[in-house]
Amino acid sequence: MSVLNYALNRNPIIASVTADEALQDAINSTCQIIILIQSDICSLREVVNKVRDSNKLVFVHIDLINGLKRDSSGIRFLAEKIGVDGIVTTQANLIKVAKENDLLAIQRVFILDSASIEQGIRLINNARPDAVEILPGIAVPHIYKHIREKINQIIIAAGLIETEEEITHILKNGAQGISSSSSKLWSSDTFTKD
Repeated sequence: MSVLNYALNRNPIIASVTADEALQDAINSTCQIIILIQSDICSLREVVNKVRDSNKLVFVHIDLINGLKRDSSGIRFLAEKIGVDGIVTTQANLIKVAKENDLLAIQRVFILDSASIEQGIRLINNARPDAVEILPGIAVPHIYKHIREKINQIIIAAGLIETEEEITHILKNGAQGISSSSSKLWSSDTFTKD
């Protein structure tokens, strides 16, 4: 079992931190994975160290880090100097670079219509990320069968998920994880397995 699978089995809710003031809530939550979104390169090391001190996996959404170039040097910097566990990106070419630097990689895919599903599947099969984050997450139950037949990656649902009932439905119908920026969903014990 991969470290990502293990963390999601313990708690399928992923805390997506979009503001510095939400970081402590994410650290105090039962979430095992934290994704840093819209962070700044100047404070990134300090933030990552806080997350790592809490024994949680820490990912950064490389496409949204202020001051960090989205290339092989930026990924190497995250791996060697910052010490993240992985990245989230929409850019398939960065997945390979992340894996070459021993980082976990989550590929973010936006599902807008059937053509975007097919293009997403092609990108996923070429890049071979550890997991796929599908937006909007509420679409996962409707497209899960179609996607699962063509990919083997962990599926994470993200976006427009607001209630525990929606989470339960999405998890029962295909997703292994739910990424949310809502701290009220991070604090739920409903999905925690210790």
